[in-house]
Amino acid sequence: MDAMNKLNSTTLQSNPLTHFRLKNLSTLAQTTEDHISRLGMGLSMASGKVDADWLPTPRNSEKDIGGINAKQLRGRTLFKDDLTLWMALALRHQTPSDYEEWRLILRSHWERGVEMLAKVSAEEDDWLLVVKSCLPN
Repeated sequence: MDAMNKLNSTTLQSNPLTHFRLKNLSTLAQTTEDHISRLGMGLSMASGKVDADWLPTPRNSEKDIGGINAKQLRGRTLFKDDLTLWMALALRHQTPSDYEEWRLILRSHWERGVEMLAKVSAEEDDWLLVVKSCLPN
């Protein structure tokens, strides 16, 4: 239970590239970066295991992102009241051993999911088509 309290109280920090992508995706979707973050995290978790040290890979169009800083996101903001659900989804593919590994795995899922959404949005300029393309056939 202590790890759960710590996860809810933690602040996750993204790579600046992830923050750049979140800004673009939230503009496209006309919603908050927090909503995009949760959607991306779910998408990543559905895709299987993620390495705790996973880092985003820039596309050619993302080489110069300007003065974008890392995104700071509170656990409570990202997980809302659903931390147990997020943890259960992560446990489908991997078993973090302690609080720090949980933190890294959840951050990696968040960033990988945002990258997945950004990749689709590079080919679609309609948010509904981006979401539709993420659904299983």
